[in-house]
Parts: sequence; C-alpha cells; structure tokens
Amino acid sequence: MTGLSASVADRPRPQITALTEGFWSAAREHRLVRPVCRVCATNFFTPQICCPACLSEDWSYETSSGRGVIYSSTVVHRAPVPGFEPPYHVAIVDLQENWSMLCNVLSPTAAPVPIGTPVEVTWVDVDASLSLPAFRPVEVVA
Repeated sequence: MTGLSASVADRPRPQITALTEGFWSAAREHRLVRPVCRVCATNFFTPQICCPACLSEDWSYETSSGRGVIYSSTVVHRAPVPGFEPPYHVAIVDLQENWSMLCNVLSPTAAPVPIGTPVEVTWVDVDASLSLPAFRPVEVVA
C-alpha cells in the first residue's frame, strides 16, 4: 500500500496551540472534528479565531462523520522537507458536513486517487501523544 510509512515518526510535528488543541486532542481519540460557527452554522477548516463567513468568534469543535470524496489529489515524489518519505498521496477531501481538508491518502495504487473517489478517515498513530488523520478509499456498495 502506498502511503505513510513507519518513518512517519521522523516527520515534523504540528505545532499545537490553544486554537488547535481541541483538534489534536480529538485526533488522539481517533475522532475527526472541525470548527462550526454557532452563529451562522458554517463548517470551516483550519481552525481560525473567527468564522470566515460571519466573523463571529463563537464557534466550537464538532465531530465529523469522517466520510467524503476526493476533490483533488496528487502523488508527491520529492519531499518538501526532511522527514517525509516519498512517494506519498496528498488530497483535498470534501467531507459530508460541507467542509474540506488537505490530508494524506493511504492508497493501494501508485497513481493519484481519482477525483470523486469515496474515502473515510483512518488514523496514523505516531506515538502516545500524536495521531494524524489520513484517508483511505472505500468501496461503495450498490
């Protein structure tokens, strides 16, 4: 399977801040969350001080289904910084709750995951304090 390797522990770690702690805390529990505005109900990602739609600072993290479709994808063959082992898949996933996320995709092929492919969240446990969300293609049962 082409995707994240065991050397994922060597990757640069995200900087966890007061703004993003809720996201990373949920990730440690294998729950995918996103900010949702309490005023206008906009889903957005990445976490920001205020809602990008109405500028309200009144938002909270809500759990996502973790299901979506590939909006765009590519395979990275040259690592941008040390700690990333190419090749690996990167995609923008449009999630069911009307928000998007840039993420890794664990794919059984070397080619980019086709646009429109249904995916679901999976987790890469780096260590006891860090779990990274990634996505994997799912088969659609007709």
